[in-house]
Amino acid sequence: MSNGLARASVRFRPASFVGTFVALLFGAAVIMACGTLLQTGITASVPSVRYAEAPVVVAADPNVSIKYKKNGDDDTHEQPLSERARVDAGLVAGIAGQPGVAAARPDTSFPLQSTLQSAAQSTAQGAPRNGAGPAGPLTGRGFAALGIAGPQDKLVEGRAPGVDEVVLDADTARAAHLAPGATVALSAPGGSGSYRISGLAAAQQAGPTAWFADQQADRISGHPGRVDAIAVQPREGVDRKTLTAQVKQAVGGAAEVLSGKGRGEAEQPVLNEAKVMLVAIGGSFGGTATMTAVFVVVSTVALATGQRAREFALLRAVGATPRQIRRTIATEAMLVAPLAAALGILPGVGLARWWFDGMVERGVVPADVELSVGPLPMLIAVVLCTLAALAAGFFAARRPRRCGRARRWARPPWNRPGSVSSAPCWAWSSRPAAWCSPRSRPTWTARTPPTPRSAW
Repeated sequence: MSNGLARASVRFRPASFVGTFVALLFGAAVIMACGTLLQTGITASVPSVRYAEAPVVVAADPNVSIKYKKNGDDDTHEQPLSERARVDAGLVAGIAGQPGVAAARPDTSFPLQSTLQSAAQSTAQGAPRNGAGPAGPLTGRGFAALGIAGPQDKLVEGRAPGVDEVVLDADTARAAHLAPGATVALSAPGGSGSYRISGLAAAQQAGPTAWFADQQADRISGHPGRVDAIAVQPREGVDRKTLTAQVKQAVGGAAEVLSGKGRGEAEQPVLNEAKVMLVAIGGSFGGTATMTAVFVVVSTVALATGQRAREFALLRAVGATPRQIRRTIATEAMLVAPLAAALGILPGVGLARWWFDGMVERGVVPADVELSVGPLPMLIAVVLCTLAALAAGFFAARRPRRCGRARRWARPPWNRPGSVSSAPCWAWSSRPAAWCSPRSRPTWTARTPPTPRSAW
């Protein structure tokens, strides 16, 4: 009986469930959007470009552990670093000594400011003349990092740099009308100076690049003794699993050993902070949205149930049990919830895309990260909205199921909201008519006086 009454109520009185339907739809949209951001934060990755030819990369832990005591107990909190974490350059020798390692290339990078000028554009004293080459930022690296990107990443002209020498990429040298033998003035975090161009390397996807001798690059980088990462290349016939095990044995716990999609995190350290941000937004805001949706749905279902209190009292009067009333109200909410949640999935995906694009435009999330839309957030949105509707139905059914069979709600309503009560007026206007009616006239009956006690 409960399911039949619920289906009939939804079919013939759809207006009573509009509020519940709208609340569940918007709740499902917000839950879907937050779930999508949460899933993106957990599974986010960027394709490895620079380390694509290196199956294993050694990098530092991008998080810092903060240990503190809380209520007498030791606790640890991890916080992502705002700057790139670097590894000890001394690990290179230990990794290169493994039997399955063909090469372990330290990769370091630091910013450079340059005023490029050819030797023909210089005076005899070395000062630049008007019309010198264009100035612009470059990325400085050690010469050992040349070749990490693959066989095409090689020296195409000249020789390796020595002391106070530098190698430029071919596109940058061509744009500045430079050739081997020219002099460039470069400013690095560890010092400034003039360097002779000893050779040219292949064009770089990362932009203008300058390579120094390894010892000189370590000195002027601003972080001597530490490198960004170590790219490990295997010997012929060594698989990635074996190589990873050997590198982990050489590194120990001093750094992280990354392979597969994890190499993108070493290439773009901002990804770790972006993942933490996406998980925090999706988890916290998603939980708040779920709780809000439950409260709103409970309120709308309670309002719709309160407007039908006389119907439930009438059902109680004809023999319906409190359990049947409770099941009817809960079933009504359950019939509306799946459809509303399903219709809220598509707006939720659009909302997640809008939020995600805004974070990408503001630099919070790397542009290479893709929004992950999967079936799990959809299923969670539908299940949570359905459970919210079920809980709302049971909470809203507490009052109607307790109404008695002779409850006054089953009587015709004398009082209507927004109108003057007609019961007192009817009672006052009916008094003269009652007095004039023959049946309502008082009948006077003679009373027999009591017999005195002396007569007994």
